[in-house]
Amino acid sequence: MNPYFVAIIIIVPVLLAVSMKQIKVINLRSITLSIACVAFILLLIMFSDTAVKSASKGIQLWLGVVFPSLFPFFVASEILNKTKFINAIGVLLEPIMRPLFNVPGCGSFALAMGITSGYPVGAKITASMREDNLLTKTESERLLSFTNNSGPLFIVGAVAVGMFKMPELGLLILSCHILASITVGIIFRFYGRNKESTSLASNEKTWARFKKELAQIGRQNPNLGIILGDAVKNSINVMMTIGGFIILFSVIINVLIEIGFIALLSDFIYPVLSLLGMSKEMITALLSGFFEITTGSNMACNVEGTALIDKLAAVSLILGWAGISVHSQVYSIISKTDISIKPYLIGKMLQGILAAIYISIAARLPQITPFIVKSVFNEMMQSEFPWINSLLYSMQNMLISVILLILLTVISLIFSLIKGFAGSKKI
Repeated sequence: MNPYFVAIIIIVPVLLAVSMKQIKVINLRSITLSIACVAFILLLIMFSDTAVKSASKGIQLWLGVVFPSLFPFFVASEILNKTKFINAIGVLLEPIMRPLFNVPGCGSFALAMGITSGYPVGAKITASMREDNLLTKTESERLLSFTNNSGPLFIVGAVAVGMFKMPELGLLILSCHILASITVGIIFRFYGRNKESTSLASNEKTWARFKKELAQIGRQNPNLGIILGDAVKNSINVMMTIGGFIILFSVIINVLIEIGFIALLSDFIYPVLSLLGMSKEMITALLSGFFEITTGSNMACNVEGTALIDKLAAVSLILGWAGISVHSQVYSIISKTDISIKPYLIGKMLQGILAAIYISIAARLPQITPFIVKSVFNEMMQSEFPWINSLLYSMQNMLISVILLILLTVISLIFSLIKGFAGSKKI
């Protein structure tokens, strides 16, 4: 089917709706959405075979990789939040998180889990903290801008091994992705400073606040059965929502590719981006990655006649941006809070650009090569991850995250005690 004809079918009704004077602006969004849904249904009927195959792939991705990878993180974060364990850790890690990212110490949990798990765990933890009033609105938006990241399982296993067929690239891509995330966090520490009124931080000494939080945990005496049941139930609900978005956008992006809509956009943008030396195939891959991260990354890896370093930059850009599919998941998670999604979108765009820049620089350094040949993730590197491997790998990363947080907490506690002891001796 001619892609220009399909584009006319989709766009013309929307333009007609916009031009109708009797339609109020307040109703324009709902009317446009309704017309888009009707057009999408017609495309599903016309390309039913593509839709069914895409939905099947989306279900396999969700059940085989996403569910076992994210479910342990969701359950663990729910339990740690409900037991108020994060409050105690946050008190001790305040001296680290506040100077770097201008967020409370409890934000370290979202950062650690967001780096080691994958989309959208960072968003879920941030939203939960906002609901529990551990963060202000501005602090939540700061934290969300850099803690929702692609996980090691996807970057190392799916991208480096499955797509590039080069396991040695896994650690390099992952390191640049994390470095870009931290850079965004440091930049966003200045976001909203003029909107803040008073800080939630107490003037009490760190050790005194820590003991108070520990005592609070002891007084609550929570019922473990209730907490565990609620954690599993809430996690299942979130996982079902994520699965729905994965399947939906798997169908959307493949239908758009099938009808030639992505190619049409590529033809439109090519005259401008060709000045940067970008091929039409790479532009098509980036446009696909704008909507859905897996399809776009795979297309960028397979662009012929393109240097490896350019492919790495394109994939890093897609991984940092994450795609409309992931952003829809995040939007559904934070919709019950007052967190604005605009700072998050700006942060993800910035992270993608920074990740592409970092990997372009790092890949040109000859000193990097010896260190990336043997990755610490080699034992997990397979072209396909059975669900049990994904589950075990996810639990391993979760335990590593918790252990690192505990170690940081102990170190901070020791420094706090030493500082307090030195102060008492001076008195």
